[in-house]
Order: sequence, then structure tokens, then C-alpha cells
Amino acid sequence: MPHPLSSPAPKPASHLPGGEAPSTTGTRRGRSRTLFGALCLLPALLVWGCSDGGTGPSNGDVAGPEVDLGAIPQADGVTFDVEWEPGTVVAEESWILSDVHDLMVQDGVYRVDADSPLLDGLSVGDIVVWPQLGIFNILSVNDRGSYVEVATDWARFSDAVAEADIQFDHVLRAGPSGRAVGVSPAGPSPAMIDDDVAFGVMASSGPIRITEDGVSFSHGGGGYDISLSATSGGEINVGVSAGGSGFTSSLTGQVRGLQARGAIQLDPNAEDDDPAIGLFFDDVTLDVESELSLSDAGGDLTITPNAALVFPFSIGPIPAFVAIGTRLQIRSSISRVDTELSATAGFSAVGDVAVGRNPDGNFAAQGEVKSFTVNGPEYAFQVSNTSGMGLDFDAPRITFGLGRPGLSPVAIYGTQSAEFTVNVVFNTDAEYCATASTGGAVTVGGELNVFFWSAGTQRVIATRSGPSRSDGPGCSSSGTSFAEHVGIVEPAFRLTPEM
Repeated sequence: MPHPLSSPAPKPASHLPGGEAPSTTGTRRGRSRTLFGALCLLPALLVWGCSDGGTGPSNGDVAGPEVDLGAIPQADGVTFDVEWEPGTVVAEESWILSDVHDLMVQDGVYRVDADSPLLDGLSVGDIVVWPQLGIFNILSVNDRGSYVEVATDWARFSDAVAEADIQFDHVLRAGPSGRAVGVSPAGPSPAMIDDDVAFGVMASSGPIRITEDGVSFSHGGGGYDISLSATSGGEINVGVSAGGSGFTSSLTGQVRGLQARGAIQLDPNAEDDDPAIGLFFDDVTLDVESELSLSDAGGDLTITPNAALVFPFSIGPIPAFVAIGTRLQIRSSISRVDTELSATAGFSAVGDVAVGRNPDGNFAAQGEVKSFTVNGPEYAFQVSNTSGMGLDFDAPRITFGLGRPGLSPVAIYGTQSAEFTVNVVFNTDAEYCATASTGGAVTVGGELNVFFWSAGTQRVIATRSGPSRSDGPGCSSSGTSFAEHVGIVEPAFRLTPEM
């Protein structure tokens, strides 16, 4: 919500670098509108459909033809050395591909041919390894004549595995059909939220649409458009635009150098019963142009597009994927009408992010912003009191999941992130000082409940300051103190204490 006013209204000011301030007559002192109220978006939560009876997203444009995600190939490199627990039933992959009617069921209930060897001796309570699908507990087995319905849920990894040394690597690039696919909603299902972290379509229980080599999707309320596409050279093109009453924002650019490396190790002699895991993304590179323009709009809004570019692969018999998405957050302290703020900045950064679970069961995360350069920021404004805004974003937001895309019980992510803030402050002589700052960050978060580990809130594990600038006659005045002004928008990324 807009901040309360803390001082008499100063004269309005306007600034375009190299330009002149306009006339200060005709100041209006009314309240601004709450940020983006016309959008059917709640802060940090995407809701399909508006209060006027909307039925959800339109079909929108999709990149490439729709495809069925059939057999998922092995990762580029896999070492799978596992000793299964006694009683764990490991099926043949060929049985899955020939006898299971639908590999992408949303409710965990699989229809299996009645004469399939998958059903031999199968009973409730069994733990099974079904290649291409996952490691499951059997909840029920119901004969339907020509087929049998088998209800499942994901089993705890350590209940199925006695000892493991698993390693994998996979380059995120386009290639043969199914190597890179776009995933977007096919119906009015909301994003999944856990402790204010939006996992989006990767953890959705609603129907999904899968398209070849990329995704292009429009939110049904007109709130945002997103396009993501992969190239055979390993580049990912990113485009996001959002708009509504009183604001427009966009991200355009490219991310490169994405390669997933991982390890899962379970030692039967370790004190902790569950595995140590590690997921590593080195030299993640972003080159992104960002823009934000506000007019009479105050408040906060987080947009996590419910669509992603997905790279499925198998780790031995276990399906997995890496999904590339994005997120942007807009914050505004505008509290009066006739207030405008706008800014642009270009960011180039290289960073590392690693997340996992230590052998003692504790959460582990490491990250570094290795290089960070900014073109800008350039800004313009017309304000009559202290006002500020900020745009922060993840590009890319890298999610690792076990299971098939859209069916995963696992969602853990790391990001390469950047931000800019712009504030205009008035001193006691009604002189303005406009300042802009930039920064980069690495953040992590998510859920790994199959491995009996959880970290449901986002953490900032690395930051780096970028260039800043200031303009205006009030910047050198002793009467201008940012700390004393209500309405300042602070940088979003601050290091989070270890859990």
C-alpha cells in the first residue's frame, strides 16, 4: 500500500537527464491508486481469471508444435551405482513404455494393461522403481477388466535405496525432439505456492501444454506475456512483458552457459539415513535489458510466469528435468496522483550457484556473482513528494525437479538475479535529489521432500553492488537524509542469515 505522507507537500519536480524542470504550478495532492489493481494478480500469487467471471488463460501463442512427452533419454553423462533395499521392485523400462497407458497422469493413478508383467505380485505397500516415471509407494491396485488402475505416490528415496553413488551432467540446449520443451498451463490452474515461494507450473496439479523447443504464453487476464526459446548452441532467449493500470515493465535478453551437474550419495554407515545431494550450475551468464514505468501506482507486485523452458532427462531409471523460468518484482512508494517514474538498465553478469543437502542433513548453498556490469541506469520522473520504485528479477530462475515436468514432487531452484532502484527525495528547501542504484544476487529455495529435506523460503546467498548515480540540487544539501524520509524504496537483495 502507499506510504503515509510525512511532511507538507513540496513543489512538484520533474527531471530528464540533460533537460529542464517544467512549471511547478497546478499541483494535485490526491492519493495514488494501489499498484496494478486492474490486474487479476495478487502479490506473489498468480490467480487465473478475474473477479468479473473470467475463466482463465486463453490458449495464447505457443512456440513450436505441441508434442507428447514420451520416453525421456538419459542425461548427457550419468553414473548410476545403486544397491536397492530388499523388497524394492525394479521394473523394466520397456514394460513401462508398452504397458502404461499414459505417462503424464496428474493424479498418480496409472492405467496398466491387465496382462503386463508390471502387475506380477504387485500389492499395496510395495515400493517400486518404474523407469521413466519414478520411485513409488503402491497405494491401491484395482482391476478394471482390460486394464488395472494402480494408485501411487512418491516413496522416500532412502526407503527404496540402501546405498547410492549417482552423478550426472546435462547441457541445456536444443537438440533432438524432446530435449528442450516449453511447458505452460492448459487450463485455469493457479501457481503453486509454498511459504511465499511460487514454483509455477513445475509443481502444478493442473493440465499442461508441452511444445517443442520453447514456450510463448499470455496470461489470461492480460497481465503478462512470456517467451523462452533454446538454441542448439546453448543460448536461451528470454522475453517478458507485463502491464496494467499505471505500469509497464519488460525484460529482454539472453542467458548462456547453462549446464547442470549433480550428485546423490547415500552411505549406509552415515549417521543420517537420507542421502547427501548436490546440484551445481557454474558460469551462468545473463545479458538482459530491463525497463519499468509507473504512473500514479503504488504498492508491490511479484510476477512469476506460470510457464517455463524445460530440459527433461533421466538419471538411470529416475526421470528428472531442469526448468528455466523467470520472476520479476515491482515495488513502488508512490502516494500521490500526477506522479511518474521510469527507468531502464542493461545487466551483464556471470555467477555460480550450488544447492544441496549435506551428509548431516543440513541445507547447503553456495553462490558467487563473479562479474557484474550495468549499462545505465537511465531514469526520468515527475513527482511532488518523496517517491521511489524498484525492479528486481531472476533471469534465469533455474529449477531442478525429480519426476516428469508438471508431475514433480521436487522443486529446488537457484537464480542469477539483478535489480535497480530509483528514489527522488526532497529536502526542507524543496530541492530534489534523484538517486539510482543497481545490484546483482544469487538466490536459492524450494522443496526436496523425496530426499527428506526441505527449504521452503527463498535465501539470498551472494550479492554484488553495481553502479549508482545521483542528480539534482538537493543531493549536496545537508538537509537531504535518505534515512529520515518515508517513501524510500530500499534494494531488495540482502544476504540472508544461514538456516
